[in-house]
Order: sequence, then C-alpha cells, then structure tokens
Amino acid sequence: MSDRRLDILAFGAHPDDMEIACGGLLLKMARRDYRVAICDLTRGELASNGTPEIRQEEAAAAGQVLRLVQRFNLGLPDGALSADSPESLLALVRLIRQQRPRMILCPHREARHPDHAATSELVRRAQFFCGVQGFDRDTTSVIRPVLLQALDYHPMPASFVVDITDELSDKMKAIRCYRSQFESVEGSTPTLLNDSHFLQRIATNAATYGQEIGCAAGEPFRIEGAVPMEDPLAILAANDREIRP
Repeated sequence: MSDRRLDILAFGAHPDDMEIACGGLLLKMARRDYRVAICDLTRGELASNGTPEIRQEEAAAAGQVLRLVQRFNLGLPDGALSADSPESLLALVRLIRQQRPRMILCPHREARHPDHAATSELVRRAQFFCGVQGFDRDTTSVIRPVLLQALDYHPMPASFVVDITDELSDKMKAIRCYRSQFESVEGSTPTLLNDSHFLQRIATNAATYGQEIGCAAGEPFRIEGAVPMEDPLAILAANDREIRP
C-alpha cells in the first residue's frame, strides 16, 4: 500500500451507504487517478438481512468496482451512533489525521436514518477538530479537508451537481454487490432496500439531478459556507454546456 495521502475519503454509517450516495463521484475520481477510499463507521450488524461477515465481503467487492485504494471500518455500534460520543469523534479525527484526505464526504445532515444523521454531524465535527492540535496530542493536526454532503434519502438543495453519466452503470453494479441488502429471496425480511423499486429510485434520482445540468445522470453535493474563487469564469464556465438555473 502506498504511503501517499488520500485525495477523497467518504464516510458512511453502514456498508453500502456511500455507494448509494456518491458512488458515481468516487468512481469518476478514481478513474482520474485520485486516491479514493470509504470508511464505514459500523459493520451494519443490525441489518434485517445479511450478517456483518457477509456485508464485509460485499463491501470488498463493491470497493473493487469503484476502484477504491482502501476501505476502513471503525466498528462503531450500529443503531447507536452519536455525534456526542467522544470516543467516536476521536476515532474519526485520528483517521483523518492519519490519511490526510484533501476532501471528505458524508450523508446530508437531514438524513432519514438516525445513524446517517449522526454520521453527518460526527464528520462535520471531525473536520473541525482534526485541525485543532489540542484535541488529541497523541496525533498531529492537519489542514482541514473540504467537506461535502452527499444525497441521502430525502432530496436536498445542491451546491453543485457532478455528471456521472459514464459512471452510473458501474455505480449500480457496485450497489448490487450487496446482494444481502438489495435482493429479495426466500426467507429474507422485506425492507425498503429489497423492495423491487428501490434501485430504480436511485437511477431516477440520478436522472433528476442530471437534468439540472443537462446530462443523463448526476449526483448532487452540498458545501456549507462561502467558496473562495480567484477566477469564477474558469471554474463555473469550464465547458460549453449550457446550464439553465
């Protein structure tokens, strides 16, 4: 494994969360030779279907599809994630300081699942405290990475949308690696995830956000606060596509 720092580190509460939320972006960046990784905060042990061991195997397969350079699992308690947990916050800060990603991602803060909402707040706090040396004197503070919120269950206002037209097929392939979660077989418990229409809703979301930027499929992202720009023209009009507000 290379000692190079990560470029992007996506934090999800459970294995499969970040494949759904931002798998297209992760693959797109990996194809551009950026070092991309996912950190699952829990093993998903409370899932109605599958086991932590099965989900670990599925996560490894999905990571290969997305060309991840590494996948972490912090082993925090499924169903009991809390932004007020000092131990959980310390684990995130130490991972960020160890890997020094330039950008981190998390679920949108208005997530439906309580663990997803807690993950969003934990990552936001970790993004701040990773730059405060006094927070953990056993590790060294780092420059704070850019923090993006990715689409969770509910629609969200986007700061920008990334064209994932070329990545959508493989994004869906990565999601389908989690057969224990998204396939309804004899003996499985019916859930929102293994409902026959769930995967179609992911594709529909991609088409909806893609329409906003004039492409077939898109993933939305939200960044809080002002974004510094020296040359807005170079960034916001970098291609000839007409974008209608």
